[in-house]
Amino acid sequence: MPLFPVRRDAASAAFFDGTRVGEFLLVRDRTTGEILGPRVDAALDLDRYERVRAAGFGEVVSWSVVHGRGADGPTRTVVGIVQLDEGPWWWAELAADPDAELLGARVRVEYVPSGPGERDEVVPVFAVV
Repeated sequence: MPLFPVRRDAASAAFFDGTRVGEFLLVRDRTTGEILGPRVDAALDLDRYERVRAAGFGEVVSWSVVHGRGADGPTRTVVGIVQLDEGPWWWAELAADPDAELLGARVRVEYVPSGPGERDEVVPVFAVV
């Protein structure tokens, strides 16, 4: 499970609408064909930008282990940067062994609730293929 519950705002609503139905939405520039990250506001120019579904695969560019304390003792959560096959980079939790060498590992997106509440969003987590 993610480190903390995530809540949507107006800027993230379209992205989280996608994750709720198992889609990782990116933004494509219709003028250049460039694929942009989901943080780009496609609503700025609907004639130029459109939301497109990512394939859901990528490669670990960088990673680290976050150490914490849980109810049952110490915890270790793997987080990292994934370069999506479409090009953009995404920061996310990695469902992986904290002791593994992950640089360059192939990963695929999975969608998990960020918390137990009704308003807690479903977020992308990347698992090693």
